[in-house]
Amino acid sequence: MNVAPSPPPPTGEDDNRNSRTSAKTPPSSLDSLPSSSPSSPILRGPIKLTARSCLYEICTKSHWKRPVFTCCSEIGPSNLRSFTYKAVVEMIEGPKSNTVVECIGKPQSTKKNAADSAAEGVLWYLVHLGYPKKP
Repeated sequence: MNVAPSPPPPTGEDDNRNSRTSAKTPPSSLDSLPSSSPSSPILRGPIKLTARSCLYEICTKSHWKRPVFTCCSEIGPSNLRSFTYKAVVEMIEGPKSNTVVECIGKPQSTKKNAADSAAEGVLWYLVHLGYPKKP
């Protein structure tokens, strides 16, 4: 009869020592992030980037004004409120090149989700224009 040897007794070391060595460091910029669905938050290490934070980062890197989010509509009873937000980004590329991008998001149950929905639309447009541009 074959008997398997018993595991060695614990040595006091952390049993999760492999997780420390295999932990991934977050990328330093959006350029190194894998492309994912704009409706889901982007994973960056332990931090999830929302569409709004990605849009803020692109605007900062491109030296544009900060995006402006405004509530277009707020409908429904207080317990079933629906919010619709608009995102506006002013893209200044040079002394004579000025483009304004406006996007209205889908109605959402929270203001944060409504603003993210509008930001997703702007991000979709910017990605199709080739942003963020690599230096």
